[in-house]
Amino acid sequence: MKKERLFYLDFIRAIATVAIVLTHYNALFFYNVYPQAPEKVVITARVANIYIGGFGVSLFLIISGASLMYVYEEKIELKKFYKKRFLNIFPMFWLAYGICFLYNFYTGVGLPAGVPKKNMIFSILGIDMWLMNFSVPTFGIVAEWFLGLIIIIYIVFPILRWLVNKHPVILGIVIIAMYVLSVWKVNSTVVLFARLPEFLFGMYFVKYIKRINWKWVIPSVVIIVLNTVIKPGFNDIVQTTYIGICSFIVLVWISYFVKWTWIKNICRKIGKYSYACFIIHHFVIYKVVARVNLNDITVTQSYLLFMWVCVVVSVATWLLYHCHDKIMKMLTEREN
Repeated sequence: MKKERLFYLDFIRAIATVAIVLTHYNALFFYNVYPQAPEKVVITARVANIYIGGFGVSLFLIISGASLMYVYEEKIELKKFYKKRFLNIFPMFWLAYGICFLYNFYTGVGLPAGVPKKNMIFSILGIDMWLMNFSVPTFGIVAEWFLGLIIIIYIVFPILRWLVNKHPVILGIVIIAMYVLSVWKVNSTVVLFARLPEFLFGMYFVKYIKRINWKWVIPSVVIIVLNTVIKPGFNDIVQTTYIGICSFIVLVWISYFVKWTWIKNICRKIGKYSYACFIIHHFVIYKVVARVNLNDITVTQSYLLFMWVCVVVSVATWLLYHCHDKIMKMLTEREN
């Protein structure tokens, strides 16, 4: 039986998608201009004292855990699960990679120098951008490091699901211990055990919490406000974890009061195209701004440029999604 669609997942997924696009546009004024120009950033580069990119990724991790647990809480058939994950991730990723590779080739952008040809396997597996964080040379072009991490999490999800259902307390203790050890010893946002608490929170939420009331919202809001005002200087990974979880709680509660159909439709649309956007947006942003002198534009022009970036990213996202959709339908018809 098909389950009812949960609006709060679409609502938070839409916010996270916008946050990620905003992140990679605003990053241009920190890493692509000299001197840095934070005054040209659109809206903000930080949320509650954490990087807006970390905020968006944290929300994505939580809703990923919640979505999977919601669908597979009662039953999971491993073969169907892994087949669906494969088809949801790789064909669109490979299509986007191929298009962007050809675009770079015909515009004179060569392959990265010094990368062994055998490392192309990392791009085929979708983990190239993730491995770059460990100083592994790759041919990464599209998507982000998050894709590699989520692929690994999907692989172990059936085990996590079983443990959440059968041994939630033991699993929670072990994951917290591994999280502390990971933050202490490795201190990297891309390491699996540094991000599992967020994913697992989404799973626990669907399994054991299900609905937010004001008793959860008030302390979450207090924590967010205090973190914004005090701006603590301790570990960013830890801050990202608890701010992401608190933000999820507040946003779920807010979603209960969204009654306007048009807002729900927009959130569903963004949710529908979020993966295609996630894959292609960074590449598109860099191509759009390549001919713009970011040092010379004004704050107003930065906002106008961001609006144009959103238009181009939206068009590229739509084309990628529907091109992939038609190719998959053609392949399915041939098999039948």
